[in-house]
Amino acid sequence: MIKTIRVTKTDYLNFANYAYKRLCPPQAKGGIGFIKSMIMWCILAIAFMFAFQINSLSISSFHWPSAAMAAIPFVVFIFAYANNMRKLHQSSIPNENGLMLGEKTIEFGTDGITEINTLGKCFYKWESVESVEDNNGDLYIFLDKLLALIVPASSFSSDIEKAELHSIMKKYV
Repeated sequence: MIKTIRVTKTDYLNFANYAYKRLCPPQAKGGIGFIKSMIMWCILAIAFMFAFQINSLSISSFHWPSAAMAAIPFVVFIFAYANNMRKLHQSSIPNENGLMLGEKTIEFGTDGITEINTLGKCFYKWESVESVEDNNGDLYIFLDKLLALIVPASSFSSDIEKAELHSIMKKYV
């Protein structure tokens, strides 16, 4: 089977989000994320400041400037972390019409998968395919933990064509 596809920036971003979730699955029930943990620590710092300042049950004796000073590093860290993650996400998008994005032809043969684009040709043996996963109609052929061939949903003319590709994959993988 020979398939000509066009991988767009949106297709890649969908793949990147999927691959990230695949590598870093949500924590088990009861677990919390990093940002939530930082917010919790910020609240705990303020609570401890409040607890150590209590001489009586009066809020008027609480030293708010100290609480704010204790919270500022946490808040700055949270914003810096979010900003750096956004920059990293934006800088990791591949070049248009490069190896990852753009138009390419993928040939599924008995020996393996051949990928041909304007910059070159690559062959992958069937043994290199770790898994084939579907994400909202897009098909990801994982060759490693993070490397995958992206077959966008828009490249399939029908569900029958997609089922045919799935049957080829099941045959060899």
